[in-house]
Amino acid sequence: MNASLTAVSHRLYTPVNALHAHAEHLQSQSLSDLIGASSPSARERASALAFTLGSLHLDLSKQRITQETLSLLVDWAQSCGLEAKRQALFAGKKMNTSERRSALHMAARWPAGIAPPNGMESAVDFCQHQRLRLTEMVERLHRGDWFGATGQSITDVVHIGVGGSDLGPKMISEALADRPSHTHVDVHYVSSMDGAQLLPLMERLNPATTLLVLASKSFTTADTQFNIRTALTWLSESLEVDMPTVCRYQLIGVSSKPDNMTEFGIPDAHQLVFKDWIGGRFSLWSPIGVSVAMQLGMESFNALLEGAHAMDRHFLETPLIENLPVLVALVGAWNCQFLNISTHAVLPYDGRLKSLPAYLQQLEMESNGKSVSLDGRSVAHATCPIIWGDVGPNAQHAFYQLLHQGGHTVSADFVAVASREVDAPQAVKDSLAAQEQLTLANCLAQAQLFALGDDAIPAGLRGHMAQGYRGNQPNSLLLLKQLDAWSLGALIALYEHKVFVQSVLWNLNPFDQPGVELGKKLATTLFNTMTGNSSEQDLVSDPSTEQLLHKIGEWR
Repeated sequence: MNASLTAVSHRLYTPVNALHAHAEHLQSQSLSDLIGASSPSARERASALAFTLGSLHLDLSKQRITQETLSLLVDWAQSCGLEAKRQALFAGKKMNTSERRSALHMAARWPAGIAPPNGMESAVDFCQHQRLRLTEMVERLHRGDWFGATGQSITDVVHIGVGGSDLGPKMISEALADRPSHTHVDVHYVSSMDGAQLLPLMERLNPATTLLVLASKSFTTADTQFNIRTALTWLSESLEVDMPTVCRYQLIGVSSKPDNMTEFGIPDAHQLVFKDWIGGRFSLWSPIGVSVAMQLGMESFNALLEGAHAMDRHFLETPLIENLPVLVALVGAWNCQFLNISTHAVLPYDGRLKSLPAYLQQLEMESNGKSVSLDGRSVAHATCPIIWGDVGPNAQHAFYQLLHQGGHTVSADFVAVASREVDAPQAVKDSLAAQEQLTLANCLAQAQLFALGDDAIPAGLRGHMAQGYRGNQPNSLLLLKQLDAWSLGALIALYEHKVFVQSVLWNLNPFDQPGVELGKKLATTLFNTMTGNSSEQDLVSDPSTEQLLHKIGEWR
């Protein structure tokens, strides 16, 4: 009888069941219990949950986990075949099963002279060839040898893209171009389909010295096509030059569809190509990043790739229990699936990283925001939290009140920068250094308050201020030594690999995005309706939408 019960118990045991049981056990322990006072065990726990790679430091000690939690999470990852799937990813296997493609964005940052994994060789060769073409374009522009249709040297670049063709390059440009004296040309980003970003640029830029970069993987995205046609019309009308001539001198195309670029009128010498095995939201390392290189120079762009490659090697070669992307992914899945925390805040404590939350929204939610697994079955749990956030010091004056004393449980990533080099008079440097210390103090204080709640109130302040800080909000702190190209590359690659690891845990394809397609098709139908070019049967009958169409028509 006992042997029979043991056999049944063994059959019922799975890493997921063990994690659910462990989560139930941990419900009785708060983060205050886990972090504790300055006891030896608390110090040991904090030390065991801190990890460093180069100039990137990860602190998981304010997560609701123990060493047992990590051990169970690693067992789960191993039971999902993570190590074999990691090898398959780097070997160019068709990990994007729905589109029957590899996912080899890592090839775009693989260095020359270092042998890639078996299966990635041809991808690396192709990417390095395109990087040489990109370098030639960048150097030509920086020498002042790129002339517009009227013979004047280019001074400004307008990067036109959307989604992955915009968010990544824009974020890098904002983060690393903090000193205008260190930039080579001014780069401006346009993504919104309503023309709101494009119109101010047309009003203030010199059309004779403006170069357009059309960044579109498919070369069919409506947002981008409408923006580029408006921009080209502006250049043509302003310069009194026909559109084909403008395309020949003042347009670069970046796409996986070279034939479409040629048909559009972009000369071969101004085309940069990446393959369809680089997904849009993983593409900033590819020629999609040409505007970043033009703005910052090839030295900075190459350092960005080097940082990402260092994280690639770490992810590929390091045991799971010490692997930064794996650990971040496992803890994120633990919070979402087992602690039932459905929302995750990204809180950078550096204004240069203001677009990091928006970038990670797309990277994570478009990749793993799915409820159907690879085998076609419905997933019975949430697969990705809602990602959101803002620059931490600003957020403190906006939504932290709800996070600290409201009824919602959130998890969070705090991102901070330890030091910053500034070219300025000494008195200004000293003043800025004090600001940096204040920013870091706020970051550490808020992370502590998220975790401890009322227990973070010093004894001397108890009874003199409002309580009700709920605490127990798990958070990680990612600390960069400096916000330089290498560190930023490593940070973004960490998040990319986090997405892949979680897709393995949840049995998803993170490299497609079928959920965005139907909305685009409906929008096309409605656009045709508004312009009088569609028939009744093209529309799904919907009284709410019909009345809105009527009101728009009335007001237009």
